[in-house]
Amino acid sequence: MNALGRVSGLVRFGVIVLAGVLVVATLVVGQDFGPAPIVLREGEAAPQTIIAPSAVSVVDVEATATERDRVAALVADVYRTDTQVTETVLDAVADVFATFGLAAEPLAPPETTTTTGATTTSTETTTTGGSETTEGSTTTVETTTTTVPAEPLPRTEQILLVQEAYPLLDDQTIATLVDLINGDIDRVAAGENALFPLVRQEAIDIAEEFLLEGIRSTELGAVRSELVTVPRPLVLLPDDVRPLAEAALADVVQQSLQANEFRDDGATQLARLEARDAVADLTVDFVAGEHIVRQGDRLTAVQLQAIEDLGLLETGDEGTPVRALALVALLVVALTATFVARLATDLWRRPKMVGLFGLLLVLTALASRVPELVSRDRIELGFLLPAALFGYLAATLFDARVAVLMALPVLAFVALATGDLALVVFSAAATLTPIPLVSSVASRAQLNLAVVFSALLHLPLAGAIAWFFYGSETVVVSAIWGGVGGIASGVVALGVLPVLASVFGITTTQTLLDLTDRNHPALRRIEETAPGTFNHSILVGNLADRASRAVGANPLLARAMAYYHDLGKTVQPKYFVENQFGVTNPHDRLPPEESAAIIRSHVAEGLRLAREYRIPPDVAQGILTHHGTSLMRYFSHKGEETYGRGVDPTDYRHRGRKPKSKEMVIIMLADATEAGTRALVQSEDPTSESIRELVESIIAEKVEDGQLEESDVTFGELTRIKEAFVDSMIGYYHTRIPYPGFPVTRSNQPA
Repeated sequence: MNALGRVSGLVRFGVIVLAGVLVVATLVVGQDFGPAPIVLREGEAAPQTIIAPSAVSVVDVEATATERDRVAALVADVYRTDTQVTETVLDAVADVFATFGLAAEPLAPPETTTTTGATTTSTETTTTGGSETTEGSTTTVETTTTTVPAEPLPRTEQILLVQEAYPLLDDQTIATLVDLINGDIDRVAAGENALFPLVRQEAIDIAEEFLLEGIRSTELGAVRSELVTVPRPLVLLPDDVRPLAEAALADVVQQSLQANEFRDDGATQLARLEARDAVADLTVDFVAGEHIVRQGDRLTAVQLQAIEDLGLLETGDEGTPVRALALVALLVVALTATFVARLATDLWRRPKMVGLFGLLLVLTALASRVPELVSRDRIELGFLLPAALFGYLAATLFDARVAVLMALPVLAFVALATGDLALVVFSAAATLTPIPLVSSVASRAQLNLAVVFSALLHLPLAGAIAWFFYGSETVVVSAIWGGVGGIASGVVALGVLPVLASVFGITTTQTLLDLTDRNHPALRRIEETAPGTFNHSILVGNLADRASRAVGANPLLARAMAYYHDLGKTVQPKYFVENQFGVTNPHDRLPPEESAAIIRSHVAEGLRLAREYRIPPDVAQGILTHHGTSLMRYFSHKGEETYGRGVDPTDYRHRGRKPKSKEMVIIMLADATEAGTRALVQSEDPTSESIRELVESIIAEKVEDGQLEESDVTFGELTRIKEAFVDSMIGYYHTRIPYPGFPVTRSNQPA
C-alpha cells in the first residue's frame, strides 16, 4: 500500500470513529442514566405522567371489598325454629284451660239412687193342624240409677283460684271463662254441646298456627297485639257469649305465646361468606396508550398496582449504564461500516462517501430521539419516526445494498433511545420500504410516485404493528401518523438530497433526472451547435437504457452518460461526420495525425465543458471512458497509406480511460454500435443478420483490444447487452414501404 492509500485509510477510519462518537453523544444527551427511583405513594401527587405501554387489568381491591360487604349485608339473618318452645307454649295454653276445669270441679263426689223392678212370665199352648205352638209373655221391672251432682266451688272462689294461678290474665278473661265452663253444666244438662272445650281447642289451634309460622323475639309484641286487637272469630259460639269468649281466648293465647324462632349466628355468617365469595373481583382496565396517571394527580391503589404490573415502577437500584449504551452504539457503527467496506468497495475507497455515510449514521441517531420527544402522552405519535428518510437517502446517495444495511443502525438506535419494540420493528420496516421503489426510477414522475406509494405503505405497516403490540384501539391513529411520517420523510428527502449531492459531489436520481431534461443548458448546446451529435446521443441513450435494464445497471445513469458523452464535439462540430450535412469533410485537407488529434480532443473538451456546466463526476466518466484507449482505425489506416507501415499506432489512439462500471461499458459499446449501424445503413440495406453481425464484431473488437479488461462485466452480461442492442437497432432501421411521389432509396425499397 502506497502512502496515499494509507492516508486515505486513516481518513476513513477517523471519519467512522468520529461518527461513532457523535452517535453516542446524540443518544446520551438528555437521558438520565443514573439511579432514578420513582417514589410513588397512594394519596400523594404523581411526580410525572405515566402512560400504559400495553393493556393491563388491575383488581380494584377497595371497590371489590366494598361490593362484597354490600352484597353480604343484603343477606337476611338465618333463623331456626325451637320445637321445644313450641311444645312448651302449647302445653301452657292447655294448662290454663285445665286450671279453669279444676276450679269448676265439685268439692264432694256426686250422690246416686237406684230403683229395681220385678219380672213375670206366662205360657200358652195352641194346637193347629196337628201341630202345637207354645206362646209366652214376660213382665220386666226396670232398675234406674239417678246421679245427683255435687255443687262446685262458688264463682268467686273459682275466679280467685285462677287468679292465684295466672295473675297476668285479665280479670274479664278469667270471669268469662269461669262463666263459660260453669254454663256448660247447664248446657250439658239441657242436652246442648259444651262450649268450653271448643274455646280450649280453638286457643290451642291459634297458638299452634302462630308457632308454626315462627315467632321471633322482635315479632312477639306485634303478634300479641294482633291477637288482642283482632280476635279470632268463634263462629260456633252463640252470639251472647261470642265477643267475650273471643277476647278471653286472645288473652290466654297472647299471655302464653313465646318466641320460638331464633337467629342462627353460625348459619348467618356462613351464608354471608358464601355471598361474598360469589362476588367476582372488580377490575379496572387500562388500554395501551391510556394515561394511568397524570402529573400532579393523586395516586390511587389501582394506579399504583397498574404501574407495578407493567414494570414501570423503577426501584432506582440500577440505572441504564451509559457505558453499555455507548458500547452497543459503537459496535453497531463498526459493524455497519464493515459491511459497507465489504459489499460496496467502490464507495468505501472514496473518503467523501465514507464521510457522507458517517453523517447518515449521526442523522439516524438524531431521528431515533424523535419518538421520545413527540410521544410523551400518546404512544401513537411515535410512528412519526422518519425512518423512511434514511431508506430514501441511502438508496439514492449510495445504492440498494447500502440502503438495506441502513436498517441495522436505524433499528439499533431506536431500540437504544426508546426501548419500544413496536417502534424498533416499525423503524426497520420503514427504512426498507422505499428502497425498491426509488432504486429503479427513470423519471421525475416515477420518483414522485415512489414517494407517495411509500407513504401509503406506511399506513397499513404502522397500523398492523400498533395492533400487534398496543391493541386494536390504537390502529387507526397509529396508521395515520405512520402515513404522515412517510410523507414527511419523502418530502425531506427530496429537499435534502440536492444539498448533500452538491456538498459531497454525488450524482443522485434527482440530479440525473435534471440532467436528462431536454431543457438542460448543456443538452441545448449540443442540440443547437451539433444537431447530428445530439441525435446520435439520444439514440445512444436509448440503447444504453435498454441494455442497462437487461444487466441490472442503473438505466438513468447510463442515459445521462450517453446524452453528454460527446459534449466536447460542440467545440468543433464540423469535424465530426454526423454534423457534416451538406458540407465538405474538412479532414480531407488535413494530415491524419492532425485529424486524430482533433478527434481525440473532443474528450478533453468534453471534460472541460462538463466542469463548466457542473456535470457530476459520475456522468462525466462517460466522456472520459466512452472511447477508452481505442484505436482510431480510419486515421490509422490513412496514416499508413500516407507515411507507410512504420506509423506508431499509439499516435492514433484515444487518451481516455478504460471503463470500469457496467454503465461505462454499455456507453462505450452503445456509442460504437450506433455509429457503426449508421454507417452500415448508409452503405447498404440493413438486415437483422447484418445488424447482428455488426454488433457482435464491435463487441468482439473491444474485448480483443482489451478495452473491457478493467470492468466487472461478465460474458453472460455482454451477451444480454448484445441482444438488447440488436433488438433496438432492428427496430430503428426496419424496412419501410415506398410511398408514391417519394424517391426510392435503399432504406425504403420493398423487401
